[in-house]
Parts: sequence; C-alpha cells; structure tokens
Amino acid sequence: MVERNVGQMSLADGLVQAPRSSILDEVDAVVDWAPLRSLLGKRGGDGAGNSSYPAEVLLRCLLAGIWHSLSDPALEAAIADRLSFRRFVGLSLHDRTPDHSTLWRFRQELAKDGLIEKIFAEINRQLAAKKLILKQGTLVDASLIPARANPPRKPRKDGEDTPPKPSADSDARWGRKGKKSVFGYKIHTGVDASHTIIRRVHVTDASITDTEPADRLFCGDEKAVYGDQAYYTHARHARLTEAGIKDRLMHRPNKHHPELPPRQKQRNKLIAKVRAAVERPYAVIKENYGLRRLRFFNFERNHVLIVLACCAYNLRRAASALTASRRESACA
Repeated sequence: MVERNVGQMSLADGLVQAPRSSILDEVDAVVDWAPLRSLLGKRGGDGAGNSSYPAEVLLRCLLAGIWHSLSDPALEAAIADRLSFRRFVGLSLHDRTPDHSTLWRFRQELAKDGLIEKIFAEINRQLAAKKLILKQGTLVDASLIPARANPPRKPRKDGEDTPPKPSADSDARWGRKGKKSVFGYKIHTGVDASHTIIRRVHVTDASITDTEPADRLFCGDEKAVYGDQAYYTHARHARLTEAGIKDRLMHRPNKHHPELPPRQKQRNKLIAKVRAAVERPYAVIKENYGLRRLRFFNFERNHVLIVLACCAYNLRRAASALTASRRESACA
C-alpha cells in the first residue's frame, strides 16, 4: 500500500479561495508541522495496493473535528463541503475525502507505541520555544468524565441468582468527587499557570483518587506547584522541597487538627485564587469540544481522544495568546 499524494493545487483551487480568518488558519500558523510529520512517519509502503492518506493529513482532520465538536461521519462531511477544512488538512478540490472508517483506524494507530504522547510532547516543545510556557507554576487538578456506556446493571430483587449485566465499557469504573458519583474515567492534568497550557496529562478510570498519579503531573522545572487539599501529603511536601519547588498545595484539617489556624485558612484562599485557572482547560474540553461524555467503549480509544483534545486545546490557546500579543504590540 503506497501513500497517497494529496494537496496538489489546480487552477480551480487558485480561483476558489476561502477567506483566511478561521480558527483553523490561526492554529496552522502556530505549529511547525515538519517535526510532527517526521514523528508520524509514512503510513504506506512501497508495495501494491490501495493508497493511504498521509498521517499528517489525518492528524489535521482529527484536530479539526475536535475544535468543531464533530463525530467522524460529520467530520467527513465537513471536509468534503467546507473550503477552510480542506485547506487546513491539505486537500485540494479534486482530492478524495478520508471517510469516517479511515479516521477511525488512524485513531487506533495513534494508540500504538505511545505515538499520541509523542505528538503531545512535540507540540508542547514548540510552544515552550515560543515562550508560551513560562514555568512559573504548575496547577494540578483532575476531572471526571462519564463513559459512553451505561454502568453495570444490578440484578433485580426478585432474581437474586441472576448475575449483574456488565457494562459495554469494561474499562470504566465508578468514581466519586465531592458528592458526585460518575461511571467513567478521570483526566489528571498539570497546567502551566501563565497561559493555562496543559503540560502533563494522565488518564485513568474514575476509581483512581486525585492524589495517586499526582507526582506524574509535576514537570520538575516549575518554580511552584498549586493544588487543592486532595494533593497535600507530608511526603509530597518533602519531595517538592528537595527539588527546590515551592509547595503551594492547600492544607486540610485532620483528626489531630480538626480546625485549620487562621494563617493556613488565609494561605488556602490565596492558593485557591491562583489554582482556579486550572478549570479553564476542562471547561473548554467539555463544553466546546463535546467531551461532557466520552465517545468510545474502551480505555485505549478514550485515552487517545482525551490526549488529542489536550493537543487541540494547547494549540488553540497558543493561537489566542499570540494573537493577543500581536494586538498589544500594534497598539503600543
């Protein structure tokens, strides 16, 4: 199977041009695709068979689908219909559009050999080079997302010998945060305090507590770490101090000190004002990108979807920050 040659512009492409003012065009100006192209490699070999789309084209397709909260079939239709989509993904007017099954298979390819994590890391490397990650502080938090599948059903009271009906998603679990119980997964993130760029992302089932994977969210080069009361432990405080990182984790009462002293309460209030910005990525991912509920029925596919959404969020935030910076420079 050889790799398909796409993007060769014809006279018709030159005559029909969409205005370059969309989100897709703003983001396209932020990222250097060459390192990502090298990272993705070739999808097709040199043998006979149907041609395959280049990996870069399909990655761009998936990102465009996330920014516009589209399912794979809806994304296929949008690429076929909208000039701004075709230009962003690199397809000319006469190129065939990748169908939804091709997008589905490519998402599976991203799960292999940690490829999606490498893409996430490369995007962040580029954003750091553009001074969009300032490393003044890392904000840590976690958020529950319901699974697409229904939870397991308990047997009826009149049929105690009947085993419970399992969920279609065998990887999802019940989790609780505050008074809210959710059957699904949990996203754990470490967010740069400056532009709320996501620097670390870790996905688990919902049963994992916030504090268990917390050390994986620290980058080691930040000046401080901010988090709510769920993250503070004496051992973690010692590790941060040893690494020269300021501990800005909120303290909580315990059986020995059921009431925090006024100084600690005031400290917690000051930390809460800073760490509140960690909610921005979750709000965007859930409300704007349509991930108030996950789309797939197993951990692997949902993990790729979530990390892709974090990539999409970071690129969109970077585009907004750079646009704002240019406007400020123009007004100065």
